[in-house]
Amino acid sequence: MPDVMSILHLPRLHFRGFARANVPTGNRNTHGQLDLATNTVFMDGAPFDLHRAPSEFHEHLKQLAPRFDAEGRPAPEGIFSEAAGYNLGGNNHFSWEEVRLTGVQLREGVIDTEDPLVGARLALWGHYNEYLRTTFNRARWVDNNPSRPDTTLIYAGQLTLSDKHATPHTPPLLTASIPRAHSVRWLGAGHVVERSPHFLDEEFSRSRLFQFSLPKKDALFPLDSRATASPGLGAVQRALEDEEILGLTVQYALFNMSTPRAADSAVFHDLIGTIGLWCKHELETYPAGRLLLPRQPGLGPVAVKVQPDRVSLNMPTAIPFTTRSARPVSAEHPTHGLGGKLPLGDLELRDPSGTLLARLPEALYLDHGRHHGVLDVPLLGSATGSLSLTGEHAQWDEVDWVVQSDDNHLFLESPHKRKNRVFPQTLTVQSRLRGELASPPALAVHVEDSDIATAQLAPSPHGTGHAQLTLIGQRPGATRVALSVGDDSQFIGVRVLPDDWHLEEVPTEQVDYAFLYRHVMSYYELIYPFMSNKVFSMADRCKCETYSRLMWQMCDPLNRDKSYYMPSTRELSLPKSNLFLKYLTNIEATSRTSLPEPEGPRPIHSKAQLVQELKRAIDLELSLLHQYLYAAYSIPNYEQGLEQVRAGRWQLAELELACGSEDRRRNSGMRGTLLEIAHEEMIHYLVINNVLMALGEPFHAGTSMLGAQARRHFGLDAEFALEPFSEHVLAKFIRFEWPGHLPSPGRSISDLYTSIRQALRELPDLFAPRAGKPGGEHHLFLNELTNKHFPAYQLEVFDRDSALFSIDYVTAQGEGVAVDSPHFESSHFQRLRGMASRFSARKQPFEPAVPALRNPTLEPRESCVEVTNERARALMTLYQGCHALMMSLMTHHFAQSPSGSLRRSRLMNASIDIMTGLLRPLSTTLMRTPSGIPGRNAGPPVPESAHEPISSDYAQGCLELARRCLTLAQRARELGADLVGVAPIEMLEFFDRQLTDLAHGKLSREA
Repeated sequence: MPDVMSILHLPRLHFRGFARANVPTGNRNTHGQLDLATNTVFMDGAPFDLHRAPSEFHEHLKQLAPRFDAEGRPAPEGIFSEAAGYNLGGNNHFSWEEVRLTGVQLREGVIDTEDPLVGARLALWGHYNEYLRTTFNRARWVDNNPSRPDTTLIYAGQLTLSDKHATPHTPPLLTASIPRAHSVRWLGAGHVVERSPHFLDEEFSRSRLFQFSLPKKDALFPLDSRATASPGLGAVQRALEDEEILGLTVQYALFNMSTPRAADSAVFHDLIGTIGLWCKHELETYPAGRLLLPRQPGLGPVAVKVQPDRVSLNMPTAIPFTTRSARPVSAEHPTHGLGGKLPLGDLELRDPSGTLLARLPEALYLDHGRHHGVLDVPLLGSATGSLSLTGEHAQWDEVDWVVQSDDNHLFLESPHKRKNRVFPQTLTVQSRLRGELASPPALAVHVEDSDIATAQLAPSPHGTGHAQLTLIGQRPGATRVALSVGDDSQFIGVRVLPDDWHLEEVPTEQVDYAFLYRHVMSYYELIYPFMSNKVFSMADRCKCETYSRLMWQMCDPLNRDKSYYMPSTRELSLPKSNLFLKYLTNIEATSRTSLPEPEGPRPIHSKAQLVQELKRAIDLELSLLHQYLYAAYSIPNYEQGLEQVRAGRWQLAELELACGSEDRRRNSGMRGTLLEIAHEEMIHYLVINNVLMALGEPFHAGTSMLGAQARRHFGLDAEFALEPFSEHVLAKFIRFEWPGHLPSPGRSISDLYTSIRQALRELPDLFAPRAGKPGGEHHLFLNELTNKHFPAYQLEVFDRDSALFSIDYVTAQGEGVAVDSPHFESSHFQRLRGMASRFSARKQPFEPAVPALRNPTLEPRESCVEVTNERARALMTLYQGCHALMMSLMTHHFAQSPSGSLRRSRLMNASIDIMTGLLRPLSTTLMRTPSGIPGRNAGPPVPESAHEPISSDYAQGCLELARRCLTLAQRARELGADLVGVAPIEMLEFFDRQLTDLAHGKLSREA
């Protein structure tokens, strides 16, 4: 790309419309009614008595002379007063109104008004408010020093460009973030030659030029020219592809302020502007080019770029208008009609030698409505030295050195003298010699009021043409910092905020409403009454207390650069802003959370009570086991998950998360983790039964409980239900396993085991001396830590110490003992939390479970859903029979008072085989079988309590179990091998034979 310089290059987009400014005017201190250094408000020469109503001060301002009528003429009873200004109730809102593109310029001299982009709407917005989460957020107009019109800052957060036919819900062609506040750069007086007797005539004839830039690297920036067939937009998009182009620069000028017809009313300004390219090494907020300043009053600056074949001029406010009508043009055109631009004859651009470089015909610059003062003329000669633009009645001379910064109006904190702390702000300043980056031989910095602030220059890492300027507040007040090279000077405005550091020492408990109002809010209530008129009065304690959190968030110093920051005027010191946090803290402290006394572990006073609690724990472990299994089986296995990937419903990463890796080794995904935990819950069920039997009690088969029955029985708030896997279910599982060593509301499972452990430790005469180990041993599904430290452990319980060890084993595996314990990472609690973290970290929502019912049943039951599909009901009936068979096998094993290893018991092995070889495949099949409820599959049924008694006689019991195997096998064959599977049917037939052989003594009881 050739040498580029902002809007002085092509392409350009020109726009025009209006700006609405609701700027407060009671802070301009025309009558000495306020002290900006201390934020003290005076009435009749004395600080205002804060016991009086703020409205008294507002009326006082409005009554002060001089006063003016609606036409702006002096009138003792007029509606305007100079002290209150025309808009005492202004709220700093600033917006663009009916701003539309008027022309597209792709080559010099030709502005296309037929491009489809012409008519597109531009809108300037504030920042999104993360706290209120609102739309239609306004930008803010803020005067750094209200007594000076050249200190205006615009806090805006977003620019949008929308098609001319767009509605509020139509995606814009461009939406872009505005990285920083932008200030008035060229302030002009006398921009209208004709004067009026109105007391605001100086405002009516004032012009202001602003500029901001939009970085293309911003995530909000995407500009899609395909959305419209506009050659102009396409040209802009192609230009943005160049790496030397950082984004877009937006320049706009305001002038011709409308006449306010009533007090406390916003005003409108004419707005014209141009969008161009923002080039590397250019400032975001200051116009590029060689700066020429006028010699005559009423004229404005001109920026010039000498191109290889032409001269480009940026002069939107350089030449005044001749006349201004007394009234707005219309309701749709709220500003006043302006006459043409002031004719100054042809203008000539020359260098010091008198060489004519370019001629600017009068007719061209008078055609302001077409090009908005950004135009090009042919280059007629070569330039050397400084430039001058001259005519018969006007002359502009070049300022050789221009030294500027993107931030040129600052708010500084006063020094904290007692702690010897200062609060510096460092800016990067850029120096240009006749438009080109250069380091001046001597750059001087001078603070007009050196007791208000100090300034220091230092080299910049950006190199040639750059320096670091550090400013430090010394005392409250407003001043300017001059950056000078020879006779050329530019200025940075500085406002040092009041010295309120004594308030930092005030204890939080003392910062109540009265304190906050007296020291902070009263000033804003008096000087900026818009809050009480439009939002809520800060003199109303009830409102302030209600919104104390929001007040702190709006006044948080971290939000000072956001448009929604309060106060909009940015004159709140850091120690005063922190009072809002102290006030919020105080409000919260008066509403302390009153937690009920934790119930904690219930004491167990007798062996009989301990037996009941152990049975409750067995019921609990069984209930947890079934919930984990149901959630696990609702997740497809790896091959089924692969089908989901092939069908485009899952991604490969989701398959791995849900089902593990293709090699089927250790990683089985969330499905495998839930099955592992379920296996360990089965061990917990057996461990607690071993403790129970060591006390001399029979094996307790237990009852799986759900819903209200579970809440009553276990006394826990958690919802017990068979549900397909989901984020909600995972959160419930984490709550089940919540450790006792971490704070938790309400009664927990950990409390139950704490009570049992305490009883085992303290109650006398629990264990009678006896030979053997009642309950038998087991070494399956024990974790690696147990194997490492206790490789011979097999769940055996025979005395107090072994019982306590077993309880500790259960709690360590479930909750992890302590966060720094080696058991914590492998605990159910932490494994479930890790699963939840991986699951929620997915950028795209992912539902791994099949849509199975919640609590499916065959018969109506509280909190359950009855399955109606006949095929599913038949499978569920078979499942229930197999589940009862499994429990009966286990019960019959323990009825024999075993003392050997459970893994050698043929009955116990049969029970495990039925669980794995029958219940698992039936569960998987039911999860894929329609339930009869639209959109939901069936799922394995809610378990029923074991209700088929088995003879305690070993042989007779085996024969009864064999007959049940045969009956179930026949039922399975009737359903069909395609539905049930061949292996499950053959397994039932296998156990029919084995149990018959066991009954007749043909096989040993132990393998």
